[in-house]
Amino acid sequence: MPTQHSAARRSSNPTFSLAISAFFWCNSLYLISVICSLLFLIGPFIFPRTLGIFVVLPYLSWNLLFKRDELQFGSPWPYFSRNYPGFCVLRRYLELNFGKIPEKLIELDASDKAQAVFAVSPHGTGSDFRILMDGMLSQILPNMGPKIRALAASVLFRIPFVREMALWTGCVDARRSVAESLIDANLSILVVPGGMDEQIRTEYGREIVYLKKRKGFIKLAMRKGVSVVPVYVFGSSDAFHTSNFLFSLRHWIMRNLRMCIPIASGLWGSSCPLPVKTTIVMGEPLLFTPNIDGQPTDDELDAAHKDFMTALTKLFDEHKEPLGYADRKLEIF
Repeated sequence: MPTQHSAARRSSNPTFSLAISAFFWCNSLYLISVICSLLFLIGPFIFPRTLGIFVVLPYLSWNLLFKRDELQFGSPWPYFSRNYPGFCVLRRYLELNFGKIPEKLIELDASDKAQAVFAVSPHGTGSDFRILMDGMLSQILPNMGPKIRALAASVLFRIPFVREMALWTGCVDARRSVAESLIDANLSILVVPGGMDEQIRTEYGREIVYLKKRKGFIKLAMRKGVSVVPVYVFGSSDAFHTSNFLFSLRHWIMRNLRMCIPIASGLWGSSCPLPVKTTIVMGEPLLFTPNIDGQPTDDELDAAHKDFMTALTKLFDEHKEPLGYADRKLEIF
């Protein structure tokens, strides 16, 4: 059980007005997403000419047939990421901040090879931190920050409004071909290796990472000769109260239909995260070099993946006490 001291250090203490603002902004984003999705799914049948011909058809035709930015280099909007009022409110509400950046990562950012694969854990119920941190990366890493693209599930780019929010905050489709083209273009990528498997396993009060079977990001880095940066987000696991109700059924749906259905509740039972201090810590960049350039063997990949998990555990252990998580252990599945 967490001690009162550690729980107090982990909790944010927003004013009532700030909590109300966060509640409004966060839930309004989800509400708009649902309304837009329903309009595009049902609207054309109710208003075939008004919505179907003049809204839905042009939108889908342009975005899904011609303007496939998510399959290229994305279309980030830095000003929006930094200054959108909802994001600013949520950053203050969660007291979102970065821990001390390692010297070797600062050196990498200042070098000619300012490029890396940022592997972020844990996913959490909603990974709200991912959107919020996008507007801060250019301040943390001046060279790499503006050139980081986050790999996101393909389905996000098929949902109106959600698609735009994802693209504006630096997301691209999480296909391997897209990731490779980004690295080849001297961009960096941000990936949450645990994905939906980690998302559905999120439990309030536990630090769970689904990583033992996730080696693709390591293999990509080894093939392309770029460093991997372990990143841990303290607070992500406690952003929502969670439930394991019907876990087996929801896991089957995730496996077979590629849909993750977490059962969780946030502030006042809503989709707004609970007031938990959120701190993003980054480890030193890890460069795994195979004996034959660009061609890691299975043994080399396994060894590099093991070293990464060790580095992530070390990163967690080094920061857990000062951040109020001394009572927790990182669980890697």
